[in-house]
Amino acid sequence: MSQVPIPIEEYFRYHPPIPGSDRVRKYDRINALALEFAKAIDTEIEDEVTKQYAIFAVQQARMFANQGATVDEIRQNIEKGN
Repeated sequence: MSQVPIPIEEYFRYHPPIPGSDRVRKYDRINALALEFAKAIDTEIEDEVTKQYAIFAVQQARMFANQGATVDEIRQNIEKGN
């Protein structure tokens, strides 16, 4: 299936989540798993420099995953004509 193009402006606009929406559920799951992973890194890794880089990578992955949930919702709304 071909993906609907999203206007570039949509990537730079704030899209607040609607309470109880599927996007909020996705955010909550992604955030909880990222926190669990970051805590494991903090507990298991002694080297502070490596630990900082690893936790920063988890933060970035969380950010991009949450953005993906938002982009999915934007694309669905465009497809529906909203």
